[in-house]
Amino acid sequence: MAIARRGVPNYFGPQRFGREGGNLAINAQALRGLRPQERGFALSAARSVVFNAVLAERVAAGSWEQLLPGDLANLDGRGSFFAADAPDATLTARCEQLQIHPTGPLWGQGPPETRGAVAELEAQVAARFSEQCAACEAAGMRQERRSLRLAVHELRTVEEPAALVLHFRLGRGSFATAVLRELIESAAENAAG
Repeated sequence: MAIARRGVPNYFGPQRFGREGGNLAINAQALRGLRPQERGFALSAARSVVFNAVLAERVAAGSWEQLLPGDLANLDGRGSFFAADAPDATLTARCEQLQIHPTGPLWGQGPPETRGAVAELEAQVAARFSEQCAACEAAGMRQERRSLRLAVHELRTVEEPAALVLHFRLGRGSFATAVLRELIESAAENAAG
């Protein structure tokens, strides 16, 4: 199955943004009036919308699952990242084997450490979401990274008379909704085509 071989785009799901996107209806000034938990939800949503927009741009360009010059990469299942300024054959092979992944920004203070076209893309997206970025910066959040790709481990299906049961394992901090979204879209594309 292609999902097991390639992984899926690691989008934050709609639950991150609250009912009808309510967690996004804030700005840096409005944060001060929120209770700590509400403030946390709002900041998390602000970072997530920027990350999702960068990921959507990379999906549209077909580069979400490959390292580009200037990317920051991370090891599968790890939070740390490293510069992949000029991906060589070894890094490219490890990326194809789902051992390492390109990352996207979780916005905070200062510019991301990416370079070249990757840095330009992230800056363009940040400009489109300037209010959300400003809220994260004003809150003192630091720049962090998240994998653009989610590796789906041990994927198998079991057909039952009225259902298809999925079994898979994801790394910490990953969401099954990202996998389900891709499976449903793939099934819809196959039915239409």
